[in-house]
Amino acid sequence: MPLSLDSRRIGDIAVVTCTGRLVDGAESIALQQLLDQILQFGSHVVLHVGALQYIDSAGLGLLVRYNARTRNQRGRLHLCAPSPKLAAALKATRLDQAFDSYDSEAAAVGAFYERSASDGGPSSLSASVLCVLESTDLQAYVREILGRNGYGVRTAGNIPDALVLLQVTRPKVVILSAELAQARGTNAAEKFRRLADALPLVELPFDFSRRDPEEAGRLLLNHLHEFGITA
Repeated sequence: MPLSLDSRRIGDIAVVTCTGRLVDGAESIALQQLLDQILQFGSHVVLHVGALQYIDSAGLGLLVRYNARTRNQRGRLHLCAPSPKLAAALKATRLDQAFDSYDSEAAAVGAFYERSASDGGPSSLSASVLCVLESTDLQAYVREILGRNGYGVRTAGNIPDALVLLQVTRPKVVILSAELAQARGTNAAEKFRRLADALPLVELPFDFSRRDPEEAGRLLLNHLHEFGITA
């Protein structure tokens, strides 16, 4: 099965899911190109390798190289859910000592925030605002608006990712889209709601994305001021 790649961001962390075969040639080049793009915006990466069916020596060498590169950029590359075959290969070559490996994405992401900035963690262990929006464009808009006004902001595009950030970054306030505010029925959604309800919660209106940018920005800041949340 050819290699397929999927990437998303959970706060400051890029999560890349690898499915198929990571072998010398087009597959390795595709992963290298994606990691090169990601590292332009930050050096904290989780590689979810649980669905890798096969990896050759060149593919493993690629992981070694980017593991070193992220550390040189004061970041880390965490492996998530390595298959028994990959885990055995890492152990046989003693490369398991070079990588940080975790059983789940939540553990791999959380470990970044538990690590101090001087040891390869994000520059800030906490953020005053957690913003959960499905639209990456809206995430960028809200992050920039609030960041320019001095707020530390973490963003997520779904409830499971937001739950991870809610547990590890200790925000003062949660901003939630009207669509995601209606999410119910899963363990992640119910746990997220229990934790979020203990904090000031801003639910954005359904038409937020279509509002005038100045009006939308003023709405965000007014909500934070009403809750007494300072930058």
